[in-house]
Parts: sequence; C-alpha cells; structure tokens
Amino acid sequence: MILSLLGGLFPREASAHAALISTEPAPNSRMEQGPEQIRLTFNEALEESVFYIHVLDQSGNKITSEEASMTQDRTAIVLKLPKLGEGLYVVSYHVISGDGHPVGGSYPITVGDPPASGEAAAAEAPHEHGIGSSGVDGLLQFIARGFWYAAMLSLTGWLFWRRSASIQRLPEAVSSRWTRMLQLFYLITLLFVVATHLESLLGGGGLSQLGNLLTRTGIGISWLVSLALSLLGFMLLTRRAWLDYTWAAALLLTKSLSGHAVTFSPEWASVLSDAVHLAAAALWVGGLFAAAVIYTKKRDEFTGFLAAFSRAALASIVVLTVSGIILVLLFLPDLTYIFDTQWGILLLIKLGLVLVVAGTGALLRYYMKKNNEQAVRSWYKVDFSAMLLILLAVGFLTYLSPAPPNQPLNWHEMGKTAHMTAVVTPNAPGTNSFAVTVWLPENTGAPKHVQMNVQYQPAAGNEEALAPIQIPLELQSGSKNEMKIAGFTAYSYAVQGPFLPLPGQCVLEVRIMDSNDDETVFKKEMKLY
Repeated sequence: MILSLLGGLFPREASAHAALISTEPAPNSRMEQGPEQIRLTFNEALEESVFYIHVLDQSGNKITSEEASMTQDRTAIVLKLPKLGEGLYVVSYHVISGDGHPVGGSYPITVGDPPASGEAAAAEAPHEHGIGSSGVDGLLQFIARGFWYAAMLSLTGWLFWRRSASIQRLPEAVSSRWTRMLQLFYLITLLFVVATHLESLLGGGGLSQLGNLLTRTGIGISWLVSLALSLLGFMLLTRRAWLDYTWAAALLLTKSLSGHAVTFSPEWASVLSDAVHLAAAALWVGGLFAAAVIYTKKRDEFTGFLAAFSRAALASIVVLTVSGIILVLLFLPDLTYIFDTQWGILLLIKLGLVLVVAGTGALLRYYMKKNNEQAVRSWYKVDFSAMLLILLAVGFLTYLSPAPPNQPLNWHEMGKTAHMTAVVTPNAPGTNSFAVTVWLPENTGAPKHVQMNVQYQPAAGNEEALAPIQIPLELQSGSKNEMKIAGFTAYSYAVQGPFLPLPGQCVLEVRIMDSNDDETVFKKEMKLY
C-alpha cells in the first residue's frame, strides 16, 4: 500500500538534476539556413565523459559522425554541424549531471520549408525522455535505492552496535552470521542499483560507453569503490573494532562523494554535512536492527539494550536534525522553494516521520522508566516501522532534484476577439527569448500595438515593488505559423534580451490593441527560481 501511495505521488517522471536552460538554435525553431552548431547549456556542471548530441535527418540517420565537445566550465556541450539542406531535423542529447543522474531529451528544428510529408516522417524519430524513467522502470529505480540505503545504513550501524555489551552476550556464531547476512544484503542491493540505473546512465551510447561511465564519472567510480569495499569487507570485518569503524566510515564517505552534496557549494561543507547525516542515520537504523536481533535471540537483554540505544538515538536525532537543516540551506537558495518541488514535499513527509520517531522515542523512554516491557515492545515496533518508511522516502529523495528547475513557458490563451500564444525560453533570470503570436479576425486587420510587460511582485515583508518592465516585441516579417485558426490572421513578434533579470514571483502580461482601439489583455502568474 505504501509503495502504491508513493508511486502515485511521483507518477510519471522524476525531476532532472541538471536542467537545460539554453539551446542554440531554440527547439521547434524554423530557419532559412541551417545552423553552424548545436549548443546546449545547463544550469550546473556535468560529468565530462558520457555525453552526446545526435542530429537526425528525416530518414532517422545521423547527419554527422563528429562528436560533441564540452565547454571548459562543463556547463555546455557543443556539436559542430555540416551544411544542412532543407528539411526537418531532430536534435537528441544525453548528459549525466554532477550528482550522477542522467538527463536527456529530443526536439525538432526546421531548415527552409520542407513538405508536410517529410515533417510527418521526422516527427516519428526516436524521442528520449529525461531522467528517468516512468512506470515500472522508474519505480524499480526508486525501490532499488531505498533497499540500498537500508542495507548500507543497517550494515554500518550494526558494525558499531555489534561491540555493545548486549550484542556481545549473543553467541559469536549468531553475531557473525548476521554480519555476513547484512554484507550479502548490501552487495545484492548495490548490484540491484547498478542494474536498474545502468541503461539510463549510458543513454544512446550503449555498452561502448561503459568504460567511461565506470572510470571517468563520479557515479561510476563510486560504484566501483563501493563494490571493492563490499568484497574486501568479507575478508576484513569482525576482526578488529577499529577496522570495522574505518570500513564503515569509508563506505558512508564514498556515498557522500557521489550524490547531491558534490554539486552544491561550498562542496566541503555539503559533503561533510552529508557524511555526518549518514553516520547519524546509521547509528539509529543499526541500533533498531540490533534490537530486533536481540529480541529474537536473547529477549531478556531487549529492554536493557533499548535503554542504551535510547540515549544514542536521541543524540542521533539531534545530529540528523542539525545536519539536515544545514543541507537544506546549502541545497536551496530560498527556503520557500521547499514547497515547489517533489523533493521538498517528500522532505516534509520525511520530517513528519522523524517527528513520529521523536515522539515514539519519548514514549519508549517513559515506559522503560515504568518497567512496562509490553508497552516498550509495542512502541519499538512503531519505531521500527517508521524507520522503514523513512528509508523508503530516502530512496525517492536521493533521485529527485532539490532545486526547482525553470521550465520554458508555453502559454496559450483563447479570447473572444483575439487569441495569443507566448513562448519564453529558457524562462530563467537573465537573457531570454520571447516569441508572441496573436490571432485577430480577418476583417479587423493588423493589430495597432502588441505589448508584453512583466510585473515583479514585492517580496514578503516588503511593500515596495518594481515598476513593470516593458519587453519590446518586434514584428517578424515573413514569419510563418503552423497553427491555423479559421477566420483569423496570425501576427508574430519576437525579441531576445535580459528582460527577466531577477528571481521571484511575477505576472507576465500581453496587451493586444486592434485597429478599432479595442484592447485585449492576457495575464499569467509565474515564478522564476
């Protein structure tokens, strides 16, 4: 039931971690002559080994064997093009973001005025969606990561608690057997993660890119290091306490060096906070698991162990809270963004579960002081169940982007006497391309005036607002619009410039005045991150 509910919360696609913020030429653009290159710019640094841009003609064939290159700052990829003839082309791309998530997509561009039949053929060219995967594949990726985190935290936490007095009273054979079982569980879940993520990370490059993925990307290297540590663990663990702790720390640090933390500045602070966060989580998860082992194998030690675990769990919850707050502040430039993404919503759900854990811990301590063993056992089960839910939520959280990406605006309005379509790309603070098409009745003639304005809303607690920014649209002579509306004539306007200079909440306005001086006004609220 829980899997179904979470699957419904994230039904189609996960949010991409590196967002495409600029394309040259723009998607769906029509040009008289072909471009000299394709340039795709992203909002963060990319992995520099596994990436490509493919341009397909109307027959689905690549128009060049040249490979794309990456800019020095690793935020853009560029593909030089040969001279393109008239026709419809499909641009397909694939990159891996700095935190190890695949991002890809496809879009058409048109050169000249190809026949309609050619457009239909090219429209059937392959299209690659972004990260992730929808349906069963996507759910399998989330489940794999949830099990992987459960295995990693259970194993590393168990290695700490294994040295406690209560665990040492267990027969050595029992303690060693559970250690080996957790090691096997971790190895299997690691391979499960690799198996469910490998295809999407390789993209269209296929197995020919496997070597680059495993040896020249952060996520691939982390997989290899984790696999090596896992195999070494079968030879090294349970021999010395310091060796167990060192091994566990190395495993947690490897994870911290391959996720969200490495893509946010300052990197040292985010990686350190993430490692501390994982260590505190391991202390809590491992303790709950150790309590379950004691409950099944040496029940008379159960309450005594919970007394020691309760003190450590309180400290771990405090550390988890502090490190979690630090990570959120590092990941989000504005705390209000937490309500604008699936990552933020799921984080709030996780916070609610943590509050349940805190309340459960308080009740456990209360009933332990009252020597009510039956109540202690019942509330321990609640605590253990909350842990499973949190680990499941973590499986989703680690594959969602904390910061909300700005999506290109495609806005269409049907009015009584005028219709309008506006496209803003990339729809982010800075320089943007604005394209507006208006449709007026044929007997009305051309519009006297078409104006676009943006009005920024004042920030909370600030009564002062910027005056509206005028976006100076220019009439595009000879432009064609594929959308036909019976009885109406289309007029196209465009401009490029820094007319959306700031992040924040704003209202985009398009004002259309026809030849009779009648004005139609369309408004749309939007938020720039």
